[in-house]
Order: sequence, then C-alpha cells, then structure tokens
Amino acid sequence: MSSNDFLIRNARPEDAERLAGAEREIAKIPRRLASRPEELKTESFRERIGTLANSASGIYVVIEEAGKLAGHAVLEPHKLAVTSHVVVLTLAIHEGHQGRGLGKALLRYLVEWARTRPAIDKIELQVRSSNLRAIQLYESEGFVEEGRKTRRLKYGPGDYVDDLYMALWVGP
Repeated sequence: MSSNDFLIRNARPEDAERLAGAEREIAKIPRRLASRPEELKTESFRERIGTLANSASGIYVVIEEAGKLAGHAVLEPHKLAVTSHVVVLTLAIHEGHQGRGLGKALLRYLVEWARTRPAIDKIELQVRSSNLRAIQLYESEGFVEEGRKTRRLKYGPGDYVDDLYMALWVGP
C-alpha cells in the first residue's frame, strides 16, 4: 500500500538493525515501551521478520515516510491449534513520526490483510492503560476492551500501569 506521503511494504531482514534501533530509541523515553533498550536485540528482529515472511497467517510490515522507516507493525499467529485463528498485533511508530496518521494507516492495512486470510478470525493486542492515544486509535477502528491486567507493568517503586487487552473480530 502506498500514498503520496508513505509506503507500506513487507519488512526485510536488512531492516532489522534500523527497526531494533528505532525501538531502542522509543524505549529510552520513560513509560513508552514495556521493553528496555538493552532488551531489544537486532537478531530477534531479524528472526521474527524471517519467520513471518514464511507464515500464512502472520506478517511483518514497515511504513516508510519520504523513503525513511517511520514505523512497523506485526501480526503474529498463536502457535497452538485451538488458538491458531488468533493473531497478536504489535504496532510502533518511530520517534519524530507520530501524529501523522501513520499508525492508523498501518492498522487499517493489517486489518484488511487479516480479513483476506481465512485462517484468521481475531486480532488481539495489549496496550498500556496510560497510552490514551493508542487506545483511541484502536477503538476508532473497532477494537474493544476484553480485559485488564491491573498493575501488570512496573516502572519503578509504586509506579504501576495496567495492561488492557483489546481485540477485533475479523472472521465470519
């Protein structure tokens, strides 16, 4: 998918270093990611890209703005047979690219992609209760809250944040 302003394409193994670096930059900002910068390894990104490149019900995409990586998103299938109809969404817009509609574009792209896959019935995600912009985005695209894990993330002594579990049914 592309427009005059951006291009969405499948991630490639050679993107792994830039994607890991972008997530490390996001993780440096307190409370932006659950991961810490040192936990985000380039090889893990490369492996995930490779695995999903060969998946019938999973995909790893990037969005480029003016030829530069501006964000990425993943739909990753569950491994058990009884939950194989469910994919887990991860979406990240890189620093300096937020607020331009790129997250919405990525989300819509992946929802439409999932709707064309007979093996996928449901998209799930986790989002921090403090990330109101993301929650509003997901709700605007039809996602609903299915649960909450209270005090799941601990950022420091006495500093806890809930994780919301949201989902969108895309199957029949």
